[in-house]
Formats: sequence, C-alpha cells, structure tokens
Amino acid sequence: MGEKIQGYHTVSVRVNEQLASKRRYSYVHRDYHRRILGFWIVLLLFISKEIYNCLDDVQKERRKEALVSMCDQRARMLQDQFSVSVNHVHALAILVSTFHYYKNPSAIDQETFAEYTARTSFERPLLSGVAYAERVLNSEREEFERKHGWTIRTMEKDPSPVRDEYAPVIFSQETVSYIESLDMMSGEEDRENILRARATGKAVLTSPFRLLNDHLGVVLTFPVYNSNLPANPTVRERIEATVGYLGGSFDVESLVENLLGQLAGNQAIVVNAYDITNLSDPLIVYGHQSQDGGDMSLKHVSRFDFGDPFRKHEMICRYLENAPTPWFALTTAFFVFVIGFLLGYMIYSAAIHIVRVEDDFHTMQKLKDRAEDADLAKSRFLATVSHEIRTPMNGILGMQQLLLDTDLSSTQRDYAQTAQACGEALITLINEVLDRAKMEAGKLELEAVPFDLRSILDDVLSLFSEKSMQKGVEIKYRKL
Repeated sequence: MGEKIQGYHTVSVRVNEQLASKRRYSYVHRDYHRRILGFWIVLLLFISKEIYNCLDDVQKERRKEALVSMCDQRARMLQDQFSVSVNHVHALAILVSTFHYYKNPSAIDQETFAEYTARTSFERPLLSGVAYAERVLNSEREEFERKHGWTIRTMEKDPSPVRDEYAPVIFSQETVSYIESLDMMSGEEDRENILRARATGKAVLTSPFRLLNDHLGVVLTFPVYNSNLPANPTVRERIEATVGYLGGSFDVESLVENLLGQLAGNQAIVVNAYDITNLSDPLIVYGHQSQDGGDMSLKHVSRFDFGDPFRKHEMICRYLENAPTPWFALTTAFFVFVIGFLLGYMIYSAAIHIVRVEDDFHTMQKLKDRAEDADLAKSRFLATVSHEIRTPMNGILGMQQLLLDTDLSSTQRDYAQTAQACGEALITLINEVLDRAKMEAGKLELEAVPFDLRSILDDVLSLFSEKSMQKGVEIKYRKL
C-alpha cells in the first residue's frame, strides 16, 4: 500500500513540475510586455511621422503647382500684352515707310507725326513715347543738318563726332520731343542694337534703364526700309534698304503692375522680372533687388520672350506669405497615432490580464498542491496509525479468543464475547480507514463476501444492551 501512495506522490510531483515550467514560460513573456508596448509606440511615432510627411508633401506639391500655374499665367499674359504693343510699333514703322518714303513729297512731317501718335496713344498704353530716327551717312551729314536747321548731337547734347553713319531723331511724340536731333547711335549699346535690328529685320530691345518717371523701362527699335524686300533677303540687302529706325520706350514696371492688378483676385504672390542676357549680372526689370519678405522656401522661374531673340528674360515668383500650417496632415497623423496607441494598449491590457489570470491559476495550483500534499500526509498518517493499532488489536482479539476457550460462567462468557465483538468492530473500522487510503490512491478493490445478518445484529444489540437496560429500554429485532 505504501508503494501505491508513493506512486500517487510521484504523479503529483510530475504535474507540479509541468505547471512550474509553464509558469516560467509565461513570466519570460510577461517581462517583454512593456518592451513590446514601447517598441509599438516608437513604431507608431515613425508611421505617424511618415504619414505627416506624405500628406505635407502632397500639400506642398499642390501649393507648388498653384505657384507654377500663377507664375506661368503672368509670364504668358505679360508676353502677350508686350507683343500687342510691339505689333503697334511695327505698324507705325510700316506707316512711316509708306507715307514718308513712298510719297513724294513726304506725307509725314514732325507736326503730322506728333498729332498722329498723340491720337493713337491709347493703342500703346505701355509706351511712354515713340520717335523716328533717319539713317544719315557721314557724306550726307552736312546737307542733312542744313536741311533741318540743327546739328546732330549725342545723348549728352554735344555735337556728334564724325562717324560712318548717324541716326538722328527727326519725328517724335510730344512726350519725348526733347530727343529731337539726338543721334540714337551715339551710345555703344544703342549702336549695337540698331545695327542688329536692321540686320535681322526684327525688333531689338535695350537693357533696362530708368525712365523719367523713375520706372524701369526698355527701348524697342524697329528698322524702316524704303523698298519691298525679297522673301528671304540677305543681311546686305537689308542694310542697303534701311532708311531709318522707329523706336519706342516701354514702361515695363507699369506693364507688370497693370497685369498684377488684373489678377488681384488670385492668391497674392511676389513677382520679380529680370533681364538675364548676361547670366553673371542679371538686370532687374520689375520688383525689388532685395529678396526679403515672402516665402523664400518655394519659388518658380518662368521664361518669357519680348520678341528679341538676343535678350533673355525670366520671371521669378514666390508666395507673399509663408505656407500655412498643415493641419490636415497634423490631425491625420495624430489620429493614426492615437488609434494605434489605443489598439496597442488594449492588446497590452489583454496580455497583462492573461498574465494575471495565469498568476492566479498558478497561485491556486500551489494551494491545490499544498492541499493534496496535506491530504497525502493525512492518508499516510492514517495508514500508519491504523496499521500500528491493528497489530495490538489482533493480539487482544487473540487473547480474548483464548479466554473464551477456558471454562467461564455464562456471565463471564457473555462479557468476553461482547469484548470480542467490540474488538472485531474496531478491526473493521481500522480496515475501513485503510480502505479510504486506498480510495484516495485510486487502488480500492471491491470484494463480494458472504455474511450472517443475524450475527451482525446480535453484535450490534450487545454493544448497546447495557445502556439500554440502565435506561429501561428493551431493544429487539424481528424478521419480516
């Protein structure tokens, strides 16, 4: 029986070892819960930052596209309006060629030219004035000066030095009448522009300079020919057919300001226009040389053409105000972080709850193991005590049986038999205790044993006969 109890104890120890191993496994995972939560938060911060950057880049791209569209629109409109004015100057050059050289005598003089340009000035609102300069060779200078009654002068109002040819102004609009008799070829840059205009047959622009109204402007020059040129004239043919030059001064600042006034309803941007013919030293045509103010982080450059292939111009645009705070990107990234954090915290709480349940289970398992150990110790104690009691009881019953084998009186025999029955009952009780230990060990075996019911009843009645007689109670049994 001791071997059976020992086997039961071995099984219990194995189960406890398995549970202990599971507990250690759970504790290893529990130690990493906070680290995993911290890693999740760091990952959420990274994801939120990427979402913010992505949405912010989209907003910046849209802002850039809007700036590109507005800048290109302004450059295109500026070019178109300038082209309209250039066409009017070209038409005036054709008019001079037709009525001054094809008519004999000329149908145009200073008074007629001034009157016509004054009445048609509404067609050229961006021009501060137009003038016509006649081509005069050095050999023709003396006769030319005698005919007009004045001397050809330089821009500094000094008599013009001897040159191969001159371009004195003979017709001018009243607004620029002070340039009459001035040689348009007296300046080095002006001379190069005029020579380039008659060689190409196209409009030529000067570099920006200050007009009398303190605005920045340029001078547009068209060559005037005295005969019909062939379809594809050579440079020599153009030079020989040249009789003069029609020029007009453009107020570029007013042109850009009028353009911006028409687009005032659009988002405000800062516009600067430059002459970049010389890339190392760009000349500002409109705006401020200082780059202070506005959003300096984003700008766009649009190229535009004023009709002179030699001159290069560009428009640089930027927003007047800094980019607004990207609230949509911020709130989206924040909500993604909050939702992800709540999800992670819910999983973390569930994991912590599972760990606590496991801890409670292990605690209960410990208590169960202790109870089982206590029950096992009790069973061992009962088995040991029962076994130890049964040994002397067997001796007592043996001696009692020897006593019954001697000559006894009826009363003595009755007492001896009662004692014998009590001892046997005690032995039965001890056996039942041992049977209970077997039951706890799962080793109880049931046996079918015949017995005499009458003798058992007699034994039970004999146990209580003395007390019942003292109380005057008679105990009997009868067979049904």
